[in-house]
Amino acid sequence: MSNPKEIKKRILSIDSVIKTTEAMKMISIVKLRKSKELLLHIKKYSESIEQLFQHFMFSFHEKLENIQDNKYFFSSGKNKLFIVITSNRGLCGAFNSLIFDKIHRYIQENSYLKNDCIFFSIGKKGFDFLSRKYNMYENKKKIPNNFTYEYKDVIILIKKLIKDFLSKKFNSIYLIYNKLKTSLFQEIIIEQFLPIIFHENESSKKSSNYSILEPSKEEILDYIIPKFLSAKLFKSLLESSTSEHTARMMSMHKATESASDIKKNLMLNYNKERQTSITKEILEIISGLEALSETN
Repeated sequence: MSNPKEIKKRILSIDSVIKTTEAMKMISIVKLRKSKELLLHIKKYSESIEQLFQHFMFSFHEKLENIQDNKYFFSSGKNKLFIVITSNRGLCGAFNSLIFDKIHRYIQENSYLKNDCIFFSIGKKGFDFLSRKYNMYENKKKIPNNFTYEYKDVIILIKKLIKDFLSKKFNSIYLIYNKLKTSLFQEIIIEQFLPIIFHENESSKKSSNYSILEPSKEEILDYIIPKFLSAKLFKSLLESSTSEHTARMMSMHKATESASDIKKNLMLNYNKERQTSITKEILEIISGLEALSETN
């Protein structure tokens, strides 16, 4: 059995673990609240710009089949670019590993595409995993996922992606990220980013008649689409951020509970050992007194 002093040292170390996990849990709660608030705003903005985009596209073409002739809706080339959104740090449960498993299964199921798939990671964990196995976008260094709240950085990235897509460097671009369905369930989303998929719906049919536009419909389209794509990517970043903070909060909560259970068991062992040592000392004192009384 362990020495009571050693058990006490372990209890003190477990106490420090509990304090750390509790602090990380509270930090995640604060960040989660901020991320949810921003996500709510960007969803409203994204829905508005998407509705405007659909109205404009329906008015732009008399026949929807002609949309495919536009450079943003037509794909050519060979390579596929996957933008993978992960976290910078761990301690968030299966948040990153679920994405890696999804990518691994996708490559296995479509092994003929392995040489045609290029990955771009937003987040250090994704870069560390992908750079060891797959082709990376321009062999870039680690791109930390710390510009989640910097919209200007998203716009710069979108301009670069659009330029490479229009120059036929990529056949298509996809987003891979975690989306929070419930507080206990996350879904891995693989979403086509470019070329743009336009769906005709009732709201687009109710569009206004954009008969007079300046300078031209083509130039307006070149202005709207980067805004539309920036909002889409920014929303995906915030969806991933919300999912990450939720996963870390739940992970730290479970870690705190596990550490508390370990502490309880250690306290029981400590009390047992302490009681045993006290009983042993009492028995030694009694046996010593009996020995003295017999000699007298």
